[in-house]
Amino acid sequence: MTDDSKTDIGRSRSAEAGLPAGGSLYDDILREEANWIARLQLESGCIPMYNEPLASHGGEYRVIPYFTHLALLGLLEQPEHSPVVRKYMDWYFSRLIRTATETAPAGAVFDHTVAADRLTFTATGDFDSTDSYASTFLNVLRKYAETTGDTAYLLERRSDIALIAGAMLATKQSDGLTWAKPSYRVKYLMDNAEVYEGLADMEWICSEVFGDRTEAAFYRHHKDEVAAGIQTGLWNESLQAYAYAKNEDGSLLEPEWGRFYPDATAQLFPIWTGMLPPESERARRLYASFNAHFPQWPQLNKRDSFPWALLAYTSAVMGDAERTVQFLESAQAAFIERGHPWPWYVMESGVTMLAAARMKRLSANTA
Repeated sequence: MTDDSKTDIGRSRSAEAGLPAGGSLYDDILREEANWIARLQLESGCIPMYNEPLASHGGEYRVIPYFTHLALLGLLEQPEHSPVVRKYMDWYFSRLIRTATETAPAGAVFDHTVAADRLTFTATGDFDSTDSYASTFLNVLRKYAETTGDTAYLLERRSDIALIAGAMLATKQSDGLTWAKPSYRVKYLMDNAEVYEGLADMEWICSEVFGDRTEAAFYRHHKDEVAAGIQTGLWNESLQAYAYAKNEDGSLLEPEWGRFYPDATAQLFPIWTGMLPPESERARRLYASFNAHFPQWPQLNKRDSFPWALLAYTSAVMGDAERTVQFLESAQAAFIERGHPWPWYVMESGVTMLAAARMKRLSANTA
């Protein structure tokens, strides 16, 4: 990394980035997106990807828990909406698979479709992953408890929470890494970084809510194994990047920085999930390399039609106010002020809230 790159990463602060007076950009986004996500919730408690059925989705609503969970992490930045989160969690607990099969571990939850009437919903019998769905729900449980103080909710569901954590670990292998799901035996960097964070939150839940140090140590051990699996099993020293996946036969899918997804974007997941400290040399190098290859992502100019708010959340974690504000302003103009047209969807909304909230705190701390 050059000295110029190091300066570029750390130089920005809210004032230099042109933050509107009083942080109005952040407050406007937090308020508008919280209301939009809350309005998505259906009577059953589930929250679909988008606010209307899409022709590309068969004219139905689609409920994909992973997307909802990341959205709810943002929604909890506005604690007055915590009843929405609790109602969704009730729905999720009610849909747990109780008996494991060859393709679905106990504690997993299927994707669902909802008819245009917003009432008739059906389990699809499949999911994109079992490791990330479970890990991100554990993220929501911890943040809900921390935000609301309602630890009784978690205590009452202790056995179900253990079942969900078990679904996350059901595909974990001897190298410390998890397959995406039993029927898809690929170990993704993205998923495993999320599993790391899910295990960290399960460790916290066991320690701070359940008061069980033995259980906390159990999940801490698994968390450390996942971290070791990523750092030793996926890292390529010569490329200074992680393999974005590992096949069942042990072969690695090495990254090409010029390919936006999954190669380049996957490199940022260890940062925003907390596995790599933002001040670490590895985090700084990966972040600088990503920006060097995709310099216009804050203006939504990249090789992907989706906004990719996770990039902005990563930049906020890295303390890069300039790029984060550029993204927030771009997203506000292109999507929020235009009524949230597709491909804006629930995850983009919630993660944009996470970026705005983090920058609001950074702005307050550096004022």
